[in-house]
Amino acid sequence: MKIAHISDFHLRHHIEGDNIKCGPDLISEGARHIAAHSPDLVAVTGDLVDYPLDVLDDPDTIALGEKDLHLVRECFDSLSCPVAYVPGNHDHPASFRRVFCDQPFDFDAQGFRVITFFDKEGDHNVPQRVGAERARFQSVLSDGDPRPQIHLQHYMIFPEHSGGYPFNYGDAAELKAALLADSRHKLVLSGHYHEGEDLMAEGHVCFATARAFREPPHPFRVYEIAGMNITQTEYTL
Repeated sequence: MKIAHISDFHLRHHIEGDNIKCGPDLISEGARHIAAHSPDLVAVTGDLVDYPLDVLDDPDTIALGEKDLHLVRECFDSLSCPVAYVPGNHDHPASFRRVFCDQPFDFDAQGFRVITFFDKEGDHNVPQRVGAERARFQSVLSDGDPRPQIHLQHYMIFPEHSGGYPFNYGDAAELKAALLADSRHKLVLSGHYHEGEDLMAEGHVCFATARAFREPPHPFRVYEIAGMNITQTEYTL
């Protein structure tokens, strides 16, 4: 099983304030490099665009933001493997759901169960998994499906970062404990923290946070799973 992981484009092409660090041509180039590795799954873990959060209800800005989301999707549509997208705190939630409404939240990839979570920030920008997303999380950890799991979300569960901007869920320790309490092997992939965190194992659960593709040298990762072993290789453009 080979998984490509890319995150945090923060695209502004149609939205006012063009992001010269990461335009659609660069994202397309990243997708071409990923395709050359012939992955079985591509994980895109949030902040696809850099939506201005002070105009969440402005219809003109919403329309422009959706055009940018479509641009990102078009960059990856030609890949032959499944591409799983999750929203970040800089993506417009309703727009994201419209553009990716046909994407499954729970699907099989090479015998692995892939689950995507659409979480949000709460008070003081602290990420939270609540309501339907929390219920789904609890369900996939308690059902009888024997497949190993791949969890995709924007925010970090582990390792924890204290001080400064809150990159971790407010109850990250509780989420981690729930993952460890279930005996199935899991790979938990995130974005959000632009410096990234390398693949690390806690018991039978592995965690990794991609570095931001937006920032030079524009990195992405490939994880290879063979039996119970997982390796990480990072590539740059």
